[in-house]
Amino acid sequence: MQNLLYRWLLLVGLAHVVLGVILAFAAHLPIAQPYFDYLHASVSNQPPPVQYQQLLRTLFSLFGPTIASWGLLFCALVALYRRHGHRPIKPLLLAALLLWCVLDSGISLHFGLALHAYLNAAAALSIALPLLLLRPFKACRQAPAAEA
Repeated sequence: MQNLLYRWLLLVGLAHVVLGVILAFAAHLPIAQPYFDYLHASVSNQPPPVQYQQLLRTLFSLFGPTIASWGLLFCALVALYRRHGHRPIKPLLLAALLLWCVLDSGISLHFGLALHAYLNAAAALSIALPLLLLRPFKACRQAPAAEA
């Protein structure tokens, strides 16, 4: 079970890397237009000016590498925790997750982006629950064999 939790968390981190890199380039592609229309509709009922559209797409492109780098750091911290059991890692990851989820969801709800808040809740739970259950490798080796 512990290996499954560990692999899941690494998969989540690597997915952030891949999605962040995709976001960096896809924000300027036509496939992203429905998402930007959804964002704009939350703050205005007028068509957005071209300059505004370009600025928004550029900001999203810049956000992609941040997401990708977060994914790499997350993978590194999960691997360190699993291998060495450094005590501060798990509470710090959970605090970072809570900080992101509460602030991002609050801002999203304030601007009428309920879909973001729902996605945030699902993403946070898919990370927090496995992280809470994950134990360092040393603790797993010393645990009784009943956990199979």
